[in-house]
Amino acid sequence: MKSTPYTRTQVLLEPEQAAILAEIAASEGKSLSSLLREWIDAALKQRKQNDLKRAAQDMMDTYAIDGEVLGYSKLDAEDFFLHRGQ
Repeated sequence: MKSTPYTRTQVLLEPEQAAILAEIAASEGKSLSSLLREWIDAALKQRKQNDLKRAAQDMMDTYAIDGEVLGYSKLDAEDFFLHRGQ
């Protein structure tokens, strides 16, 4: 049987939090650890999406003027292909 390596960590929960989490895990047929790993994965994925969204917004703030993205609009394809060998 293949074992997934885990890092043991300790989290201090309020008694009510622990009870509610234990109920949720039991109702889903999961261990508390499995439930928490699943939720952490979802939170990390959401954080990454938020970071990407923020980065895209920063780019829009940098390159957009009057609702249009202008960062590379000055490139003229004909000039590019005409001069690319030089």
